[in-house]
Amino acid sequence: MVEQGVSDHEIHIKYEDQEKINQFARYNSKLLDIKDELITKNKELQNLTDAAQDVEELELSEESFPFQLGEVFVEMTADQTRDMIDTYKGKLNDEVKGLQNKSAELESLMKGLKSELYGKFGSAINLEYD
Repeated sequence: MVEQGVSDHEIHIKYEDQEKINQFARYNSKLLDIKDELITKNKELQNLTDAAQDVEELELSEESFPFQLGEVFVEMTADQTRDMIDTYKGKLNDEVKGLQNKSAELESLMKGLKSELYGKFGSAINLEYD
């Protein structure tokens, strides 16, 4: 009589290995959040670039431009508007660089965990994150 429920492919996972799998999942979740945030920040940068072009095009015909600060619009000259746009773009660029660095760090950590776990479990585990 053959025992059912136990196969040749059943793998026993140690607590430490399960912790590594869980850590990989946490890193993956953070990475997806960062990638979403990067998409949002890049859209904001594009909007600021478009706004700067609009200011350049309208500078000769307009004396002042409405600039949104929080929930309030403030009238500014073209030079003031350009300066504010440049300031916001600088801040956004710094945030994007920080997010990209964090993303690269997480991907490196995930790659290490992935190679370690695949080395131990082979094709019995799936750690694809893309």
